[in-house]
Amino acid sequence: MRFFASSGDFRPLIPSRGISLSRFPVLFPLKSLAPPHLRGAATIAPHVRMGPMDYWSKVQSPRSKVVGRAAPFDFKPWTLDLGLFLLICLSTTGCGWLPNFLQRSADKSVRLTDEARQACEKGDHEKARQLLIRAAAVAPDDPDIQYRIGRVLLIAGDTEEAVKHLRYATKRGVDDPDAYLELARVLVDAHQYGEAREMIDSALRLVPNHVPAQLMAARLAELQHKDDDALSIYYRVLANDPTDMHAMICATDVLMRTDRKSQAAPLLRTIVDSDRVSPVELARAHWNLGLIYGHDRRWTESAAQLAAAADLRPDLKPDETYQIAYACWEAGDREKAQDFVTRTLATNPKHADAQALATALHQTDAAAQTAYSRPPLPAPKVWQ
Repeated sequence: MRFFASSGDFRPLIPSRGISLSRFPVLFPLKSLAPPHLRGAATIAPHVRMGPMDYWSKVQSPRSKVVGRAAPFDFKPWTLDLGLFLLICLSTTGCGWLPNFLQRSADKSVRLTDEARQACEKGDHEKARQLLIRAAAVAPDDPDIQYRIGRVLLIAGDTEEAVKHLRYATKRGVDDPDAYLELARVLVDAHQYGEAREMIDSALRLVPNHVPAQLMAARLAELQHKDDDALSIYYRVLANDPTDMHAMICATDVLMRTDRKSQAAPLLRTIVDSDRVSPVELARAHWNLGLIYGHDRRWTESAAQLAAAADLRPDLKPDETYQIAYACWEAGDREKAQDFVTRTLATNPKHADAQALATALHQTDAAAQTAYSRPPLPAPKVWQ
């Protein structure tokens, strides 16, 4: 016979001759398994003993009657067994339904946000808005989904609403550093540099060598007029990847602005020889390198670099075309000097320096030779 002890333990009880059950803890028998004459009894009292033949017997005493009242059912003995039963049921009937459900919800939200982004890029902002509402309803507390919603809202131009979703995602600890950078960009544009720095630091804590985060930190340092800090970050990025053109271009911009041209020249030569930069960046590199060569009176190299920049920048200002004309004149390239001084006067006929150079170029050969003997022509301000 088996009984469930009040402590919840399950153990067999084997009767033995002359052993009194009063030595054991009070037992609550399961009614269906108890002997018929004990069903409904409150307890097994000390006067219930084993008989000489190992059969149950009831010994009479002054208090020999067992009160026949029903005992309240105790659920404690069932706790462990019920828990085990539920665990077995879940393991055998697919206990992964909840994670699967959550994964399906997240996948659906990702799909909806991707569709919203595509709709936004096509200009259908109303469709994008409806898709975002559905995505937020499917996974309202998922920080990654909130980040995706914020990014689409930025594309749509709704910056104020985007910031709300990005803040929610970052406060909930989204593990994508780009989420923090998206918010940091908005904060930088709003001149909230302190909070922007916090977002950048959060991104770098997730991925210490995250290049976009480092570049944004350097850009923020520039905006706060901390050029040396910005340069140290750019050099750190270049130490890890010497071919990073963006970091190289930014570093040369800082060096040119702080009048450290000798340090900028080697980087600029690398940039102009690269095929991985945009035409705009390539034109700027040619131009800065031409200015450096002109400062060093290397006029032939200066004219070549400035002319290469002009081929990529058709919208040069009159002062810039005059700089090229002057470098070509100093380099002895009369034909190119004439071309660029003509362009200068076409955009600004009253440009005094260009008029003086044009006069020198239109002299006779003897006068031109005299002109090339370095008459006092006005040099551009950048080389004065």
